[in-house]
Amino acid sequence: MLKVDLGDLERQQALRVEGRIEANDDLFSGCSFVHENPLNVVLNATWAGSGELVVRGGVVGTVFQDCRRCLDRVERQVDVDITLLFVPSDLLEEDDNETYSIEVGVREVDLGPYIRDEVILAIPAFAECRVDCRGMCAGCGENLNEAECKCSPRGMDPRWDALRALENK
Repeated sequence: MLKVDLGDLERQQALRVEGRIEANDDLFSGCSFVHENPLNVVLNATWAGSGELVVRGGVVGTVFQDCRRCLDRVERQVDVDITLLFVPSDLLEEDDNETYSIEVGVREVDLGPYIRDEVILAIPAFAECRVDCRGMCAGCGENLNEAECKCSPRGMDPRWDALRALENK
């Protein structure tokens, strides 16, 4: 569990939070990537001088996305540095978007949703298998990186003839 027990933190002054986000965990459901192996999380939680909780560390692992051009599978290494700042809710300013609130009386902070947000922001929304990916044919669906298109030029939309003529020059 990726949680900080505030009672333990008060007694020890610093806590190390280690865990794994398993592939079948619902934390990343609905994202543009999947992970088949666990993502490893190592965080250190400490109290700052004026009652703020500071959590620093990182997430390391591998995720997979579909290439946005040809739909081939793209493997991407994840190495995300995380810094989270939590402030008691009565001290939090309304327009502060980088600080999170801790409700008064709460004894435990679940870091899962915050880690999720940081990982999602660190992974590009669109993946490409390579820079020169040719994509898929819109007519026959052939992966143009692996084979030539099987569509006949006569079957193409005639409105594109002027552009095809420029291509052939």
